[in-house]
Amino acid sequence: MTIYQKVQAVNHLFNQLDKDLGSFQQSTGLGCVANCGLCCLKPDINATALEFLPLAYHLLLNGETEQWLEQLQNNTEDKLCPVLNKVIAPGSKGFCSDYAHRGLICRLFGFSAMLHKNNTPTLVTCKPIKEQKPEAVAKANAHIASKDNYPLISNYYMQLRSIDESLGEELFPIRIAIEKAIYAVLAYYAYRELPSKDDIV
Repeated sequence: MTIYQKVQAVNHLFNQLDKDLGSFQQSTGLGCVANCGLCCLKPDINATALEFLPLAYHLLLNGETEQWLEQLQNNTEDKLCPVLNKVIAPGSKGFCSDYAHRGLICRLFGFSAMLHKNNTPTLVTCKPIKEQKPEAVAKANAHIASKDNYPLISNYYMQLRSIDESLGEELFPIRIAIEKAIYAVLAYYAYRELPSKDDIV
Protein backbone atom coordinates (compact mmCIF):
# COMPACT_ATOMS: atom_id res chain seq x y z
CA MET A 1 0.00 0.00 0.00
CA THR A 2 1.40 3.42 -0.96
CA ILE A 3 1.53 6.33 1.48
CA TYR A 4 -1.26 8.00 -0.47
CA GLN A 5 -3.42 4.87 -0.16
CA LYS A 6 -2.73 4.74 3.58
CA VAL A 7 -3.71 8.39 3.90
CA GLN A 8 -6.91 7.68 1.99
CA ALA A 9 -7.64 4.67 4.23
CA VAL A 10 -7.10 6.72 7.41
CA ASN A 11 -9.32 9.49 6.06
CA HIS A 12 -12.00 6.93 5.16
CA LEU A 13 -11.90 5.68 8.77
CA PHE A 14 -12.13 9.27 10.04
CA ASN A 15 -15.11 10.00 7.79
CA GLN A 16 -16.94 6.93 9.11
CA LEU A 17 -16.06 7.91 12.67
CA ASP A 18 -17.38 11.43 12.11
CA LYS A 19 -20.71 9.95 11.00
CA ASP A 20 -20.80 7.62 14.03
CA LEU A 21 -19.94 10.46 16.40
CA GLY A 22 -22.52 12.72 14.77
CA SER A 23 -25.22 10.10 15.27
CA PHE A 24 -24.17 9.53 18.89
CA GLN A 25 -24.11 13.25 19.66
CA GLN A 26 -27.47 13.81 17.99
CA SER A 27 -29.02 11.01 20.04
CA THR A 28 -27.58 12.23 23.34
CA GLY A 29 -27.10 15.99 23.01
CA LEU A 30 -23.46 15.57 24.00
CA GLY A 31 -21.13 18.31 22.77
CA CYS A 32 -18.09 20.36 23.69
CA VAL A 33 -18.34 23.37 25.96
CA ALA A 34 -17.96 26.50 23.83
CA ASN A 35 -14.43 27.99 23.69
CA CYS A 36 -13.07 25.38 26.10
CA GLY A 37 -10.09 23.57 24.59
CA LEU A 38 -8.85 22.23 27.95
CA CYS A 39 -8.32 18.74 26.53
CA CYS A 40 -5.89 20.21 23.97
CA LEU A 41 -3.90 21.80 26.80
CA LYS A 42 -3.04 18.44 28.36
CA PRO A 43 0.70 17.78 28.08
CA ASP A 44 0.32 13.98 28.23
CA ILE A 45 -1.78 13.22 25.15
CA ASN A 46 -0.62 10.04 23.41
CA ALA A 47 -1.27 9.10 19.79
CA THR A 48 -0.05 6.84 17.01
CA ALA A 49 1.99 8.09 14.07
CA LEU A 50 -0.60 6.64 11.67
CA GLU A 51 -3.45 8.87 12.81
CA PHE A 52 -1.34 11.90 11.86
CA LEU A 53 -0.30 10.56 8.46
CA PRO A 54 -2.93 12.73 6.70
CA LEU A 55 -1.50 15.80 8.47
CA ALA A 56 2.06 14.85 7.49
CA TYR A 57 1.01 14.26 3.86
CA HIS A 58 -0.79 17.60 3.83
CA LEU A 59 2.36 19.32 5.15
CA LEU A 60 4.46 17.64 2.43
CA LEU A 61 2.14 18.87 -0.32
CA ASN A 62 2.38 22.40 1.07
CA GLY A 63 6.16 22.32 1.49
CA GLU A 64 5.93 22.67 5.28
CA THR A 65 7.57 19.47 6.54
CA GLU A 66 11.04 20.98 7.16
CA GLN A 67 9.53 23.93 9.02
CA TRP A 68 7.48 21.61 11.23
CA LEU A 69 10.41 19.30 11.96
CA GLU A 70 12.55 22.28 12.92
CA GLN A 71 9.82 23.55 15.23
CA LEU A 72 9.38 20.12 16.84
CA GLN A 73 13.10 19.55 17.31
CA ASN A 74 13.88 23.05 18.60
CA ASN A 75 11.08 23.07 21.18
CA THR A 76 11.63 19.80 23.01
CA GLU A 77 10.56 21.34 26.32
CA ASP A 78 7.09 22.07 24.94
CA LYS A 79 4.88 19.01 25.52
CA LEU A 80 1.69 20.46 24.03
CA CYS A 81 0.33 19.51 20.63
CA PRO A 82 2.08 21.57 17.91
CA VAL A 83 -1.22 21.96 16.06
CA LEU A 84 -2.66 23.84 19.03
CA ASN A 85 -3.72 27.48 18.84
CA LYS A 86 -3.08 28.66 22.39
CA VAL A 87 -5.28 31.70 21.80
CA ILE A 88 -8.45 31.65 19.72
CA ALA A 89 -8.09 34.28 17.02
CA PRO A 90 -11.14 36.28 15.87
CA GLY A 91 -13.05 34.21 13.35
CA SER A 92 -11.28 30.99 14.35
CA LYS A 93 -13.42 27.91 14.99
CA GLY A 94 -11.38 26.67 17.93
CA PHE A 95 -8.03 25.79 19.36
CA CYS A 96 -6.95 23.37 16.60
CA SER A 97 -5.05 25.09 13.79
CA ASP A 98 -5.67 22.18 11.39
CA TYR A 99 -8.98 20.68 12.48
CA ALA A 100 -9.46 18.72 9.25
CA HIS A 101 -6.25 16.77 9.90
CA ARG A 102 -6.58 16.21 13.64
CA GLY A 103 -5.75 12.77 15.01
CA LEU A 104 -7.99 9.89 16.05
CA ILE A 105 -7.60 10.66 19.75
CA CYS A 106 -8.71 14.25 19.10
CA ARG A 107 -11.86 13.00 17.40
CA LEU A 108 -12.76 10.33 19.96
CA PHE A 109 -12.15 12.05 23.29
CA GLY A 110 -15.31 13.31 24.97
CA PHE A 111 -17.78 11.42 22.81
CA SER A 112 -16.81 7.75 22.95
CA ALA A 113 -16.64 4.76 25.27
CA MET A 114 -13.97 2.38 26.46
CA LEU A 115 -14.28 -1.06 27.99
CA HIS A 116 -13.57 -1.41 31.70
CA LYS A 117 -13.70 -4.50 33.93
CA ASN A 118 -16.04 -7.24 32.77
CA ASN A 119 -16.09 -5.55 29.36
CA THR A 120 -18.42 -2.86 30.65
CA PRO A 121 -18.46 0.14 28.30
CA THR A 122 -17.98 3.50 30.02
CA LEU A 123 -18.28 7.01 28.59
CA VAL A 124 -14.95 8.80 28.14
CA THR A 125 -15.55 12.51 28.52
CA CYS A 126 -14.14 15.54 30.33
CA LYS A 127 -14.83 17.45 33.52
CA PRO A 128 -16.23 20.60 31.80
CA ILE A 129 -18.79 18.51 29.87
CA LYS A 130 -19.72 16.55 33.03
CA GLU A 131 -20.19 19.76 35.02
CA GLN A 132 -21.91 21.90 32.39
CA LYS A 133 -23.90 19.29 30.47
CA PRO A 134 -25.00 16.75 33.09
CA GLU A 135 -28.26 15.88 31.32
CA ALA A 136 -26.45 15.05 28.08
CA VAL A 137 -23.88 12.99 30.01
CA ALA A 138 -26.66 11.06 31.75
CA LYS A 139 -28.36 10.46 28.41
CA ALA A 140 -25.06 9.29 26.88
CA ASN A 141 -24.42 6.91 29.80
CA ALA A 142 -27.93 5.47 29.40
CA HIS A 143 -27.41 5.17 25.64
CA ILE A 144 -24.17 3.23 26.17
CA ALA A 145 -25.64 1.06 28.94
CA SER A 146 -28.53 0.07 26.68
CA LYS A 147 -25.96 -1.50 24.29
CA ASP A 148 -27.19 0.85 21.62
CA ASN A 149 -24.77 1.89 18.88
CA TYR A 150 -21.96 4.04 20.30
CA PRO A 151 -18.37 4.83 19.32
CA LEU A 152 -16.03 2.38 21.09
CA ILE A 153 -12.41 3.57 21.19
CA SER A 154 -10.82 0.13 20.84
CA ASN A 155 -12.78 -0.60 17.64
CA TYR A 156 -11.38 2.43 15.86
CA TYR A 157 -7.81 1.80 16.98
CA MET A 158 -8.15 -1.79 15.77
CA GLN A 159 -9.30 -0.53 12.37
CA LEU A 160 -6.44 1.97 12.33
CA ARG A 161 -3.86 -0.75 13.02
CA SER A 162 -5.26 -2.83 10.15
CA ILE A 163 -4.14 -0.08 7.75
CA ASP A 164 -0.50 -0.19 8.88
CA GLU A 165 0.39 -2.15 11.99
CA SER A 166 3.89 -0.66 12.36
CA LEU A 167 2.61 2.94 12.32
CA GLY A 168 -0.69 2.24 14.08
CA GLU A 169 0.39 0.04 16.99
CA GLU A 170 2.54 2.10 19.34
CA LEU A 171 1.39 5.18 21.24
CA PHE A 172 3.74 8.15 21.61
CA PRO A 173 3.46 11.64 23.11
CA ILE A 174 1.54 13.59 20.47
CA ARG A 175 4.51 15.72 19.34
CA ILE A 176 6.60 12.60 18.74
CA ALA A 177 3.69 10.88 16.94
CA ILE A 178 3.43 13.83 14.53
CA GLU A 179 7.21 13.89 14.03
CA LYS A 180 7.22 10.15 13.23
CA ALA A 181 4.37 10.64 10.76
CA ILE A 182 6.33 13.37 8.98
CA TYR A 183 9.45 11.18 8.82
CA ALA A 184 7.38 8.27 7.45
CA VAL A 185 6.10 10.46 4.60
CA LEU A 186 9.54 11.94 3.89
CA ALA A 187 11.17 8.48 3.90
CA TYR A 188 8.60 7.17 1.42
CA TYR A 189 9.23 10.03 -1.01
CA ALA A 190 13.00 10.15 -0.52
CA TYR A 191 13.51 8.26 -3.81
CA ARG A 192 10.13 8.83 -5.41
CA GLU A 193 8.59 11.70 -7.30
CA LEU A 194 6.77 14.06 -4.95
CA PRO A 195 2.98 14.00 -5.20
CA SER A 196 1.09 16.79 -6.93
CA LYS A 197 -0.90 19.37 -5.01
CA ASP A 198 -3.90 17.91 -6.83
CA ASP A 199 -3.52 14.97 -4.44
CA ILE A 200 -4.15 17.21 -1.42
CA VAL A 201 -6.27 15.63 1.30
